[in-house]
Amino acid sequence: MKTFAVIGMGRFGKSIALQLFKMGYEVLAVDKDIDKINAVADYVTQAVCADAKEESVLKSLGIRNYDCVVIAIGGNISDSVLITLNVKESGIKQIVCKALDRQHKKVLEKIGADTVIIPEQEAGIKIAINLVSERIIDMIDISDKYSIADIIVPKRWVGKSIEELSVRKKHGVNIVAIKTNLSDNEVTITPKPDYIFKGTDIVVLVGETESINTLDKM
Repeated sequence: MKTFAVIGMGRFGKSIALQLFKMGYEVLAVDKDIDKINAVADYVTQAVCADAKEESVLKSLGIRNYDCVVIAIGGNISDSVLITLNVKESGIKQIVCKALDRQHKKVLEKIGADTVIIPEQEAGIKIAINLVSERIIDMIDISDKYSIADIIVPKRWVGKSIEELSVRKKHGVNIVAIKTNLSDNEVTITPKPDYIFKGTDIVVLVGETESINTLDKM
């Protein structure tokens, strides 16, 4: 089972740590504020009050033994960068970081973060999409140019196959999955060209953000 260490117990880090633990994963919560640690101690596997900027502290926590480390410190950029560097040098396979803005995100990516999230920005984007889009349920930026999105299947697709519609060729997006029954969590990964769309399908697309938005407006 995958194991997680979450550094920083602000609202973002706390919500991640508690949700992962609820899902049955081993979670180490770390923060230098004892009150924040006491608040989560009963809801994670282990909670430790410590300053994660220190390499010796990370070593004592056995941070290198975790599969994924989430660095949820956004308020202090220098602390965020230093902790990310130290965690990267520990040999962690997956590092997820919180960033304040795009510049902060760029720095974290350059020093080795695998995934960088700007929570406020992403929340704003999702709200804007929900306000204006009839079909896009969710969209996540994976770069400045590309996104992955869940969309309600376009009406003109229903009853036709992926091959017949030539989605990639005509629209410049790739279908990576189809959620065929949301109540039962049925998901078809990399569906075959002969898959026939149903009216209840949710299609997971990856491609240029502009192309996905254009598809939504059709």
